[in-house]
Amino acid sequence: MPFQQLANANIVIRPFEQSDADEFARAAHESIDTVGSWMSWCSHSFTRESALEWFASCDQDRVAGRAFDMGIFCATTGQRLGGAGINQLSPHHRYGNIGYWVRQSRQCQGIAQQAVALLREFGFERLGLFRLEIVVGVGNSASEAVAIAAGATFECRARNRIFLHGQPMNAHIYALVPAN
Repeated sequence: MPFQQLANANIVIRPFEQSDADEFARAAHESIDTVGSWMSWCSHSFTRESALEWFASCDQDRVAGRAFDMGIFCATTGQRLGGAGINQLSPHHRYGNIGYWVRQSRQCQGIAQQAVALLREFGFERLGLFRLEIVVGVGNSASEAVAIAAGATFECRARNRIFLHGQPMNAHIYALVPAN
């Protein structure tokens, strides 16, 4: 499936380009205290080369229709704001997982909520999905607030649902379904 971008007046979600790698690494290093608590890749060891490897993996998955992990950018300045996507797609059951992160200096500005809204529309209208899940590590109140603000419904607390920093961790499962 050819893919260009998702956008509203404030943000653009688009595939990564090689020229994004340095800024991606800077955003990761800036965000270790917040994002790094919930995404183990976001650490001091993350480099430009790590970013380029991630971009290549994202490109392969997008071309194959397995996942749509991309960058979030400011619609007016082009600044890299974070990342978001639909991954863990199940074509047979027609569901996927929405993930997102926002660099620390731009958190609490509604960016993640806007990204979820754009991905929701993309998932239901373009990918033909029937369900999108947002899996939030227990204690990640910022991500949980985004899921709730985006209209996702809390469904359960799942034991050992995610693996983070070398340990299984419980998570809250939120779900979005198309309006009937």
